[in-house]
Amino acid sequence: MTSRPQSPYASVKSGVRRVKSVARPRLVESAAEERGRLQAEKPGEFLFEDQYDYVTFVSARLRTSHMKYSHVAAGGGMSPSTVSNMASGKTRLPRFGTITGILGALGYETVIRAGRRK
Repeated sequence: MTSRPQSPYASVKSGVRRVKSVARPRLVESAAEERGRLQAEKPGEFLFEDQYDYVTFVSARLRTSHMKYSHVAAGGGMSPSTVSNMASGKTRLPRFGTITGILGALGYETVIRAGRRK
């Protein structure tokens, strides 16, 4: 009896085939995310001039990340309720440390540049 090679994305357990989740790029972006992407100078970067766009971007990324809010909170040095409130939209204008903590826990880097863009 020859065994078939297993796909790296599937595992068989108890006769049930389970497919491991594979990250797929999102096809639809929010208006805030689109504005931030279009204003950036380099691909893969985002530039936000409006604080509401920045907050909307962070809460959307938090909701679509597949991380538990408690893990994000631990990585960002804050309480899980702070992260949950940010994701649900209850927090409208969070502190800068909250945003940078969440982005850091999600694997993003926040860069602050001096001067005005021309």
